[in-house]
Amino acid sequence: MKKLCALVVLACLVLASSAALSEDWATLSKLMSANCAKFMGDVKDLTMTMDMTNKSPHGSMASASTLYSKGDKFRAEITMKEMPGGGAMPAEMAGMKTIVIKDGTNTWMVNPMTGKMQLPAADASRYRGQWLCSDYIPQSAEIVGSEAIGGRDCYVIADKDPKATFAKLWIDKKNYHLLKLEGKPEKDGATMVALFTDFRKVAGDFEVPYMTQVTAGPDVASTITVTSVAVNKGLKDDLFNADKIEGKATNMMEMMKKMKQQQKDTT
Repeated sequence: MKKLCALVVLACLVLASSAALSEDWATLSKLMSANCAKFMGDVKDLTMTMDMTNKSPHGSMASASTLYSKGDKFRAEITMKEMPGGGAMPAEMAGMKTIVIKDGTNTWMVNPMTGKMQLPAADASRYRGQWLCSDYIPQSAEIVGSEAIGGRDCYVIADKDPKATFAKLWIDKKNYHLLKLEGKPEKDGATMVALFTDFRKVAGDFEVPYMTQVTAGPDVASTITVTSVAVNKGLKDDLFNADKIEGKATNMMEMMKKMKQQQKDTT
């Protein structure tokens, strides 16, 4: 009888603890949203330069990018530096620039290979290059624990929305910065994880992670290194107007022929 009572008490304590964590999410989400709103109010616009390396089974591709952000608008200019496999690039592709613009409603890509095209809304954030707090705060979630990331105490949050891209988030308990994201398992069993480190203050208490590493299972998929950050420079709205950019596609077939020929010449 005593053992039964002890088990009942233990079960009640576990349920109470779980309920408390669940109830705390309502408070935490409000604090995160308020912090996000303050950031959006203090940082009117942001300009950031970054170096990125993406890895694939075919090799690594290096690029340099500049991100302009203003409210819910952004413009990413991505310049190719190195092709997968380290092969030589045709002259037409050397320094080729891709521009992605979100005008607040629609997202457009301008690329010499494809011309100008509109992107699905779901693809917009992947080109931003820096996570915006309003994009990752879950609508429905649960605090499932605590964990230290890079010496910072974090809330571990499980996203309960079945349509959510990410399964878990690690949020700094002190300033509510995002330190880690974990995706849902892919069909091949690999899980995408984004880890944000090397935080540096750029405006008041506002910090930016100068290093982002994305892994897929045990493999590093991409690395982003921030090289400069500037805030509140008075970016003009025309910068986020896709109509101001001409988008004319090049001859893709001819370009691919040149790439194949150069690969033969180097082997």
